[in-house]
Amino acid sequence: MTLGILDGINYGYRQLEPVVVGLMAMHKSFMLIGRHGTGKTRLARALSAGYGTHGFVFYDATKDDLVSIAGIPDPESLRAGRLRFVPHERAIWDKSTIVVDEITRAGKESQNLWLEILEERTCFGLPLAYRSLVATANPESYAAAFQLDEALLDRFHAVLPVPEHQDGIKADDVRAMLTLSWSAMGEHRTVAEPESLARLFAEIQRAHEELIAGGAAARVADYLGQVVPALLKAAKEQQGLYISARTYARNLPETLLAVAAYYAVAGAKEPLRAAAVDALRYAVATKFQLKPATLDLIHQAAEACLRGEGTSSADRIRLEMAAATAFDERLAYLRDNWPAIKDSLKLDEIEKILGELLRGASKKGEQEKLVELRHTLHTLGYDGDALRQTDGRLLIALNAAVNMVLPKLQGMLDAQRPGAELERARANVEIFRAMVSSGRFLGSRADDVRRLQTTLVDMKEGDVPSDADHLFRLFASISLQGA
Repeated sequence: MTLGILDGINYGYRQLEPVVVGLMAMHKSFMLIGRHGTGKTRLARALSAGYGTHGFVFYDATKDDLVSIAGIPDPESLRAGRLRFVPHERAIWDKSTIVVDEITRAGKESQNLWLEILEERTCFGLPLAYRSLVATANPESYAAAFQLDEALLDRFHAVLPVPEHQDGIKADDVRAMLTLSWSAMGEHRTVAEPESLARLFAEIQRAHEELIAGGAAARVADYLGQVVPALLKAAKEQQGLYISARTYARNLPETLLAVAAYYAVAGAKEPLRAAAVDALRYAVATKFQLKPATLDLIHQAAEACLRGEGTSSADRIRLEMAAATAFDERLAYLRDNWPAIKDSLKLDEIEKILGELLRGASKKGEQEKLVELRHTLHTLGYDGDALRQTDGRLLIALNAAVNMVLPKLQGMLDAQRPGAELERARANVEIFRAMVSSGRFLGSRADDVRRLQTTLVDMKEGDVPSDADHLFRLFASISLQGA
């Protein structure tokens, strides 16, 4: 649900409207990611009219320096022991909307200047009047492992990828873009009148006050109390990311409430719930390049808090499962909490969880995990479809591994020196051959058999060397007697 404000500025921006307009109205800063010609500056210029028609300024972070941003230090003030600047028409001091282009390509000195401007709303300690700072960046420079200083990135409330209109463009899309371009009658005209934007910003600010007065801050605190621990864990496991307390305890809740105020004005029945999805996506997922699907699961498990309800046992399980993104950790959680999972979740949801584990273990280079998944499902007493599929995929993987290894075994034994290790390896090879012939190798769940199964699959996938020395050490280190 949107008000359609951005439809009159840039084509295809509707999905971004609640975040962009909500943050602008609440005087927050954000970053737009997109290539040249996608309307990033045009968007900021158009919305800045809501602050007044003459308060917009554009800086190129790769070219503009202190003089073009602040002006020239005033010698008379310096002689009096005060730092003052002689401003010019582009000076930052009286501007309400600041656009900083290509901020990811700014030099270290320039980034330090913008860091102060963003965090303190000052320039060399002197106060600034701006309402919102909008940075822009090219996707390649942003994705290149953050050429932007992490401390500077941390000051932006949200990072929003803008539509680039390259794939799937149809004739109707082109006509709509042309109509919008012609109706604007030049880059500096906007469809939304300044007075209308100013009224909208004021409505969003009032809605924000009403949300706070109605207890929204407490509900957001309860929600983030559930979300943030799972979020931090998922971020660390996925990419080893550090997400600062500034991001999750200031920027994220402020973004959520600003976007909720927009949704309230737009008439949404549950503005907090609608805003939480956007806030997680643009204040966290795109900002730190996290998988949105993980955050969606975390949100779904905690969203009851936004209605003023406590989290159920099922929601707590969903949160903990969503946070455990690594296969081994999810499998361990399944083992440790199986009775509670069976009691709290419906069968189809359990099957979905097991299906995700199976898909993860079935990927090329990960198929050794099928061994432990199968063992865990048997141990838990589960006998559903996920077990049958695991058996089938493991059988295919093991057959390929056994067929690769069997021809090498005799040569491996012949190449070793006589001794106790060789005799132990020879005995294990004979038992292994007998188990394969009788079909018992797949069915056995003995510890050393599982270890052999796992290593053989690893060898077939190239994760472990399969030369004679490695094979010998493997068969000499296990005991298949009685398996």
